[in-house]
Amino acid sequence: MVTARQPHTRLKDEGLSDEIPQEARIVRTADLRFPGWLPWRLRAWITRWLLLVDEHIGWLFFSTRAALQCIQQESIQAIYSSSAPYTDHLVGYRLKQHTKLPWIADFRDPWIGNFSTNFPTRLHQQMAEKMEGDVLRVADRVLVVSEPMRQAMLSRHPQVPEAKVTVLPNGYDPEDFSALQPEMVQAMGEVERCLIVYSGSFYGQRQTAQKFLQALKRTLERPTVSRERLRVRFVGNAGKQTLEQIQSYSLQDVCQATGYLPHRESLLHLMAADILLLIIGRGPGSEAVFTGKIFEYLASGKTILCLADPGAAADLVREAQAGVVVDPEDIAEIAAKIESLYQEWDSGRLKRQQPEPEVVRRYDRRALSAQLAQILDEIIDGG
Repeated sequence: MVTARQPHTRLKDEGLSDEIPQEARIVRTADLRFPGWLPWRLRAWITRWLLLVDEHIGWLFFSTRAALQCIQQESIQAIYSSSAPYTDHLVGYRLKQHTKLPWIADFRDPWIGNFSTNFPTRLHQQMAEKMEGDVLRVADRVLVVSEPMRQAMLSRHPQVPEAKVTVLPNGYDPEDFSALQPEMVQAMGEVERCLIVYSGSFYGQRQTAQKFLQALKRTLERPTVSRERLRVRFVGNAGKQTLEQIQSYSLQDVCQATGYLPHRESLLHLMAADILLLIIGRGPGSEAVFTGKIFEYLASGKTILCLADPGAAADLVREAQAGVVVDPEDIAEIAAKIESLYQEWDSGRLKRQQPEPEVVRRYDRRALSAQLAQILDEIIDGG
């Protein structure tokens, strides 16, 4: 595995390193990036307007050279690149040209039509589409996380054979849940309070908690909901904007924000919840969003309150019968669902049955890894 040296970031989870097999060879290379002391707005502006791909483009030379050395030294049979960052696929493209080895380009997030980003000009988007098209043309197989993402990609590049692009979603690891101690989960809970937990980050103008918080404020004005018996916990990087909104809606006594937490600890909060909140804001490309946390939500067996437009995430919640789906912009409807779920909890009727087990098992990472292994075997064998 070739990757960059540890970046200068506050968001680190050292526990994830323990999951890497000891026999795995990891090569860490230099990565020319902006110094951490530069304001992030300036870094983002330069990246959007000048770097075209992403801020890791300075890694391209170092990673290509290191990967070629690994290929010469080891019995490498295939190339696998995963994004984001999208620079990874430019590395894969170069390695494919140099070695002619079979190559899988795995898009965990869309490059074009990404829900959370946009290009500064049409010219920037055209250049990105050209690079994306080159990757799709040269790669032996392309992986995406959802069917809407696959269809959007094929519509941009109709010359690419449909069979080349395969859906392989994110998933969950059952061992992550089996390792959690019940007493630790209980310690994260709320005594005699209905606990709603959101796991993840908020960012930009689309992926925000604002509509939910407005609906929550409206719900708490109703006599059927006790303010003292309802808690909302945001687990992850909620951001300054969310904290300000909590303040402006006078929800400080109801809402908590933990900040970024290691994965294991975030799962404890998730398992302590009565209701899990999933928010996918409205915007171009939102139908293709298949965030990784939705699969851990499913594996938890908790009731999901899903705020999303029609798309991959909403379809999955409905198919698994794992909760309710609400228009992410309809404050009145969101408030009504919060009230309804709270009343179910208050009366002891909150749905306890597990989601459809066959649907949940489909996203077990062991099954998904087996699918990836089969694809690797196919391209290595020339299939």
